[in-house]
Amino acid sequence: MPCEPAAGETIPGELRSRGRLLLHARFADGRTIPDRIEEQGPTRIRFPAAARRGRSLEGIILNTGGGIAGGDHVAAAMRAGEGARLVLTSQAAEKCYRSDGGLSRLSVELAVEAGASLDWLPQATILFDGARVARTIRAEVAEGARLLLMESVVLGRTARGERFTYGRLTDSWRIRRGGRLIYADGLSLDGAVGGVLGRPACAQGWAAFATGLLVAPDAMGRLDALREVAEAVHAARTDVEIGVSAWDGMASVRLLARDGAGLEAAIRRLIAPLGVGDPPRIWHF
Repeated sequence: MPCEPAAGETIPGELRSRGRLLLHARFADGRTIPDRIEEQGPTRIRFPAAARRGRSLEGIILNTGGGIAGGDHVAAAMRAGEGARLVLTSQAAEKCYRSDGGLSRLSVELAVEAGASLDWLPQATILFDGARVARTIRAEVAEGARLLLMESVVLGRTARGERFTYGRLTDSWRIRRGGRLIYADGLSLDGAVGGVLGRPACAQGWAAFATGLLVAPDAMGRLDALREVAEAVHAARTDVEIGVSAWDGMASVRLLARDGAGLEAAIRRLIAPLGVGDPPRIWHF
C-alpha cells in the first residue's frame, strides 16, 4: 500500500502517477493481432500465448504501481479494427486507496469498427474508505459491431470486514452507435455516503455492484436466457440481486451483492448468455 502523508501534508501533483495505454488491434491472416501499442507510466498490457483463442486476441492490463492513490490518472484507449475480436481484462482487482484530498481519474475510451467485437471485462475496482475516484467510459460502436462492457465495484475489502463510509465515486458512461448516443448512465456518491448506502431503497448496506451492457445485433434475443440465469441465481443465493432488460439493440444487467465474492460468482454465470463462452483465462487463477 502506498505510504500515506503526514497529517496536513499533500503529495505534490508532479509526483502523482500518470498511466496511459493505447491499443489498436486488427484482423489479419485469420486472427486478431496488435497493430499499435503505446504504454506510459505504470500501465502495461500483455498478450499471453496461452490466452489466444482462434480469431480472438486476449489482452491483460497491468498496473505495475500496485494501485491507485489520490490524484493519480489512468487512461486507456482501445480499438478493435474491422473484423477483429478483442477480449480485454485486468491482471487483478484494481485498488483505489484512501485519498489525502486528490481526485483519482480513470478514463476508458473504446472503439469497435465494422464487423468487430470487443469484450471489456476488467476485474473489480475496490474502493478503500476515503477514496476519491472519478471514472468515465466512452465507447463508439459501428453499426452491426459488438461491444460487451462488464464493470464491477466493491466498496471496501469485504472479506476483511471493511466498509466504504466516506469518500467520492462518480461514474459516467456514454455509448454511441454509428455516431448516435444510445446509452448514458451516471452515478454520484460524495461525502459521508455510508448512511445513504445503508438505505433499503439504495444498496441496503450491501457493498458490491456491477453493470453489464451488451451492444450487438443479437442483444435483445438474449433477454430470455439472461432472465433464466438471473432467476437461477436468485433461487440459489440470498446475497445477490439481479435486474435485466433489453431495448434498441442492447441488453443490460444490473447486480447488487452483499460482498465481492457473491458478485463475482453471479457475473461468472451471466457472461455466458451475454455471449462469452469462457471467462478470460486469468479469471481462473
